[in-house]
Amino acid sequence: MSPERYVSWNARLITEFAKEKVDSGNWPAEGALERSASENAADLPQGLDTPGHDIFVALSDGEEVGVLWLFTDPALSVRTTMIYDIEIGEAHRGKGLGRELLTAAEEWCADHSVGVLKLHVFANNTAAVSLYESAGFEATNINMAKQIR
Repeated sequence: MSPERYVSWNARLITEFAKEKVDSGNWPAEGALERSASENAADLPQGLDTPGHDIFVALSDGEEVGVLWLFTDPALSVRTTMIYDIEIGEAHRGKGLGRELLTAAEEWCADHSVGVLKLHVFANNTAAVSLYESAGFEATNINMAKQIR
Protein backbone atom coordinates (compact mmCIF):
# COMPACT_ATOMS: atom_id res chain seq x y z
CA MET A 1 0.00 0.00 0.00
CA SER A 2 1.29 3.43 -0.88
CA PRO A 3 1.44 6.22 1.72
CA GLU A 4 -1.17 8.14 -0.29
CA ARG A 5 -3.57 5.18 -0.34
CA TYR A 6 -2.95 4.61 3.37
CA VAL A 7 -4.48 7.99 4.24
CA SER A 8 -7.84 7.24 2.59
CA TRP A 9 -7.88 3.60 3.70
CA ASN A 10 -7.14 4.55 7.32
CA ALA A 11 -9.92 7.13 7.41
CA ARG A 12 -12.43 4.64 6.00
CA LEU A 13 -11.20 1.90 8.33
CA ILE A 14 -11.80 4.05 11.39
CA THR A 15 -15.34 4.85 10.27
CA GLU A 16 -16.19 1.25 9.32
CA PHE A 17 -14.74 -0.22 12.52
CA ALA A 18 -16.75 2.20 14.65
CA LYS A 19 -19.91 1.25 12.73
CA GLU A 20 -19.23 -2.48 13.13
CA LYS A 21 -18.66 -2.08 16.86
CA VAL A 22 -21.92 -0.15 17.25
CA ASP A 23 -23.90 -2.50 14.98
CA SER A 24 -22.68 -5.55 16.89
CA GLY A 25 -23.67 -4.00 20.22
CA ASN A 26 -20.12 -3.70 21.52
CA TRP A 27 -19.98 0.09 21.73
CA PRO A 28 -22.51 2.87 22.16
CA ALA A 29 -22.84 5.14 19.13
CA GLU A 30 -21.78 8.16 21.11
CA GLY A 31 -18.00 8.40 21.02
CA ALA A 32 -17.57 5.34 18.79
CA LEU A 33 -15.73 7.21 16.03
CA GLU A 34 -13.29 8.75 18.51
CA ARG A 35 -12.75 5.40 20.21
CA SER A 36 -12.09 3.71 16.88
CA ALA A 37 -9.59 6.42 15.90
CA SER A 38 -7.82 6.02 19.24
CA GLU A 39 -7.56 2.24 18.95
CA ASN A 40 -6.36 2.51 15.37
CA ALA A 41 -3.69 5.04 16.34
CA ALA A 42 -2.51 2.68 19.08
CA ASP A 43 -2.31 -0.21 16.59
CA LEU A 44 -0.50 1.78 13.91
CA PRO A 45 1.49 4.50 15.71
CA GLN A 46 3.94 4.72 12.79
CA GLY A 47 1.38 4.18 10.05
CA LEU A 48 2.67 1.92 7.30
CA ASP A 49 6.06 1.78 9.03
CA THR A 50 4.70 0.23 12.25
CA PRO A 51 6.75 -2.92 12.94
CA GLY A 52 4.92 -6.23 12.58
CA HIS A 53 2.17 -4.76 10.39
CA ASP A 54 1.89 -5.47 6.68
CA ILE A 55 -0.86 -3.79 4.66
CA PHE A 56 -1.54 -4.80 1.08
CA VAL A 57 -3.75 -3.63 -1.74
CA ALA A 58 -5.38 -6.48 -3.67
CA LEU A 59 -5.38 -6.02 -7.44
CA SER A 60 -7.31 -7.81 -10.17
CA ASP A 61 -6.43 -6.93 -13.76
CA GLY A 62 -4.60 -3.86 -12.44
CA GLU A 63 -7.64 -2.55 -10.55
CA GLU A 64 -7.82 -2.30 -6.77
CA VAL A 65 -10.41 -4.76 -5.48
CA GLY A 66 -9.57 -5.01 -1.80
CA VAL A 67 -7.23 -4.58 1.13
CA LEU A 68 -5.46 -6.98 3.50
CA TRP A 69 -3.91 -5.93 6.83
CA LEU A 70 -1.80 -8.49 8.67
CA PHE A 71 -0.16 -8.24 12.09
CA THR A 72 2.54 -10.70 13.14
CA ASP A 73 3.08 -10.59 16.89
CA PRO A 74 6.79 -10.95 17.73
CA ALA A 75 6.01 -11.68 21.40
CA LEU A 76 4.32 -15.03 20.77
CA SER A 77 6.30 -18.28 21.03
CA VAL A 78 4.61 -19.66 17.88
CA ARG A 79 4.80 -17.25 14.93
CA THR A 80 1.22 -16.10 14.62
CA THR A 81 -0.32 -13.61 12.22
CA MET A 82 -3.67 -11.95 12.76
CA ILE A 83 -5.80 -10.64 9.93
CA TYR A 84 -6.77 -7.20 11.21
CA ASP A 85 -8.64 -6.21 8.06
CA ILE A 86 -9.67 -8.09 4.96
CA GLU A 87 -12.07 -6.42 2.62
CA ILE A 88 -13.25 -6.71 -0.93
CA GLY A 89 -14.83 -3.58 -2.41
CA GLU A 90 -18.60 -3.75 -2.84
CA ALA A 91 -18.43 -3.74 -6.64
CA HIS A 92 -16.15 -6.79 -6.59
CA ARG A 93 -17.92 -8.99 -4.04
CA GLY A 94 -19.42 -12.35 -4.92
CA LYS A 95 -16.67 -13.21 -7.42
CA GLY A 96 -14.48 -15.39 -5.19
CA LEU A 97 -11.99 -12.61 -4.52
CA GLY A 98 -12.42 -12.83 -0.74
CA ARG A 99 -11.35 -16.44 -0.84
CA GLU A 100 -8.41 -15.52 -3.09
CA LEU A 101 -7.35 -12.85 -0.61
CA LEU A 102 -7.53 -15.39 2.23
CA THR A 103 -5.37 -17.74 0.16
CA ALA A 104 -2.89 -14.91 -0.43
CA ALA A 105 -2.74 -14.34 3.34
CA GLU A 106 -2.04 -18.04 3.89
CA GLU A 107 0.69 -18.01 1.24
CA TRP A 108 2.25 -14.91 2.81
CA CYS A 109 2.27 -16.72 6.18
CA ALA A 110 3.89 -19.80 4.66
CA ASP A 111 6.54 -17.62 2.99
CA HIS A 112 7.27 -15.91 6.33
CA SER A 113 7.39 -19.07 8.50
CA VAL A 114 4.15 -18.21 10.27
CA GLY A 115 2.51 -21.27 11.81
CA VAL A 116 -0.91 -19.86 12.74
CA LEU A 117 -3.25 -17.45 10.95
CA LYS A 118 -6.06 -15.94 13.02
CA LEU A 119 -8.87 -13.47 12.47
CA HIS A 120 -11.82 -11.92 14.27
CA VAL A 121 -15.26 -11.68 12.73
CA PHE A 122 -18.37 -10.03 14.08
CA ALA A 123 -21.07 -12.68 14.57
CA ASN A 124 -23.65 -10.61 12.67
CA ASN A 125 -21.46 -10.76 9.54
CA THR A 126 -22.84 -14.13 8.47
CA ALA A 127 -21.39 -13.98 4.95
CA ALA A 128 -17.86 -13.56 6.36
CA VAL A 129 -18.39 -16.26 8.99
CA SER A 130 -19.49 -18.67 6.25
CA LEU A 131 -16.48 -17.80 4.07
CA TYR A 132 -14.00 -18.27 6.92
CA GLU A 133 -15.52 -21.57 8.02
CA SER A 134 -15.47 -22.89 4.45
CA ALA A 135 -11.80 -21.86 4.23
CA GLY A 136 -10.95 -24.03 7.25
CA PHE A 137 -10.99 -21.46 10.07
CA GLU A 138 -12.38 -22.75 13.35
CA ALA A 139 -13.82 -20.84 16.30
CA THR A 140 -11.30 -20.57 19.13
CA ASN A 141 -13.25 -18.15 21.36
CA ILE A 142 -16.91 -17.29 21.42
CA ASN A 143 -18.30 -14.22 23.14
CA MET A 144 -22.02 -14.28 23.74
CA ALA A 145 -24.42 -11.63 24.98
CA LYS A 146 -28.04 -11.33 25.98
CA GLN A 147 -29.88 -8.04 26.04
CA ILE A 148 -31.69 -7.58 29.36
CA ARG A 149 -34.69 -5.29 29.13
